[in-house]
Amino acid sequence: MSPAADTLSTRRPGVALFAVLVAVLLLALLAIGSMTLGRGDFLRSRDERVMRSAANAADAGAYDLLRRWPSASYASMPVGATIGPDTLVRTGASAVSRTTRASRALYWTVSVGSSGDSLAHTLSRRAVQVAYRLALPDLLIDAALIARDSVSVIDSARVVGTDTAIAGWGASCATPSSTAAITMADTSRLCDGGCGVGSVSGRIVGAPALRADSSAANSARYRVFGSETWATLTRHAGLVIPAGSVVTPAPVVVGATCDRTRADNWGAPGAATSCATYAPLIWARGDLEMRGGVGQGVLLVDGDFTLSAGALFAGVVITRDDLRTLGVGGTVLGAVLAGDASVASGDHTTLGGMSRLQRSHCAVEQALEWSARLVPVRQRAWAALRD
Repeated sequence: MSPAADTLSTRRPGVALFAVLVAVLLLALLAIGSMTLGRGDFLRSRDERVMRSAANAADAGAYDLLRRWPSASYASMPVGATIGPDTLVRTGASAVSRTTRASRALYWTVSVGSSGDSLAHTLSRRAVQVAYRLALPDLLIDAALIARDSVSVIDSARVVGTDTAIAGWGASCATPSSTAAITMADTSRLCDGGCGVGSVSGRIVGAPALRADSSAANSARYRVFGSETWATLTRHAGLVIPAGSVVTPAPVVVGATCDRTRADNWGAPGAATSCATYAPLIWARGDLEMRGGVGQGVLLVDGDFTLSAGALFAGVVITRDDLRTLGVGGTVLGAVLAGDASVASGDHTTLGGMSRLQRSHCAVEQALEWSARLVPVRQRAWAALRD
């Protein structure tokens, strides 16, 4: 064998070993690269999941106010006041929210959601804000009683347009002013005691005692209230009363908390209890008699509303048909709208006994605010905040 051939044969194992080492190195580099890419994908996926969890928690914290709204006295908080901080805990995340009343009808909620672990360097925080408004019905109330058809005021009953307020409402009430006692489309359809045509005796007091307004004959005035209607209000009623019910509502306080789950709790007008600011939206699905007791809020009655046994209601009463009294009758402080759905001889609003209807701007305004549902502002209700 020649020397050249012998040299070539001795070098081949070294070349093969080098090739193997290069191959192993390449495989190791590929493995390391795959592991690095996999770890990067895992970290990105984890971080995205944590960020989504924080964002979802922030959203849930912001909208949780809608769930809590009916069971608390948020609507009675003064402008500029803040609710919270309120904490909402979810699986793997939490949110802290604060709500500020910006005006009579506007609220702003800021919610900060957190997810992950600061020790593991995975903590994520997201903040959002949501604008809410009170869905306030726009009522044209220019008298203590607005009636679509006839009205009879007899016995010792009185309808008074002079503004009044319960002492317990204090500074929350505006300066009293006087309005008409009764607004009707045709004032000749009033029977006051002697039932002379359009007669007015001492039972009806206001400035003026009677106001003629053709819009009082329009049935829409008793069903459409600006952006709200009878249908939207009844759909979100806090209390629903069966047709033909006879009720004697009374405030219910458990410990120091007003029990808003009770159908017979309609709040406590002017009282020094936690039910003083509870004024529910009540829907009676037919005729309703309030036989004694006290209550406040907005009362919607699908038929006739009857007052008896000295019942007291503060706020707004809207009946699809008539307001009636039995025996000594009762009192309404605020305003009554009687829609007179059934117009027939002898079928009209009748006040007798010692009944009293008196205009109260304060009762109307507070009842509308305290009973209103909360809804997100339609345009730009939600916005993300930089954290």
